[in-house]
Amino acid sequence: MSSHANPQLGGRRAVRRRLIVDPGLQLRAQIPLLVFAGVYALLLALLVFIPLHRDLADVAAEPDLRVRTILQHTLSSQLSFLHFHVWPLLGMAGVIGVYVGLRWSLRVAGPLYRLHRTLVELATEGETRTVRFRRTDEFRVFEEDLIQLNQKMKMVAARNRDILFAVQAHLKKLAKRLAADEIIPRADLEEAVYAMLAQLEKAPEIRLSVRR
Repeated sequence: MSSHANPQLGGRRAVRRRLIVDPGLQLRAQIPLLVFAGVYALLLALLVFIPLHRDLADVAAEPDLRVRTILQHTLSSQLSFLHFHVWPLLGMAGVIGVYVGLRWSLRVAGPLYRLHRTLVELATEGETRTVRFRRTDEFRVFEEDLIQLNQKMKMVAARNRDILFAVQAHLKKLAKRLAADEIIPRADLEEAVYAMLAQLEKAPEIRLSVRR
């Protein structure tokens, strides 16, 4: 996914600096709007402009010159008015619609990006910064889950470090005795191995409370 403004630490909300954070997702979300605008423009051309152009062409067959001139002027004025007012307004409405659609899609793309980045950081680094969703974001239900998961991962990392230090302490004692050419009794070796296994069994499991 593309880059996005980094969320701040603690309780502060991140400031969204980009309108597009996931081009694929957000542009696909505009397809219904573009299809609707295209169908509307096609219907407008078929029901309004083409009949007027056809009427303007039929006026040429009018034998009365004065009547033909009046009709041509009237129809030409109507077509000019419609061309110079309807199409610009339709184009402006389309631009505003696309902007509003991108703003709405950002409520989905932004949280999905933060979810993706947070899970990647948890998988690679074991912890991540606090994730905060905005009031208008979708998927806010995951905010508490991510905070809980991050806390659990920090707890696991801290506990594993303590376990590693404890196991290293037993290994260092054995290594020091071996370096002194001391013959270590079997009972001492078994005691050290059992002590290390006991430490390893203390490794915590990640258990998240799942809301139903």
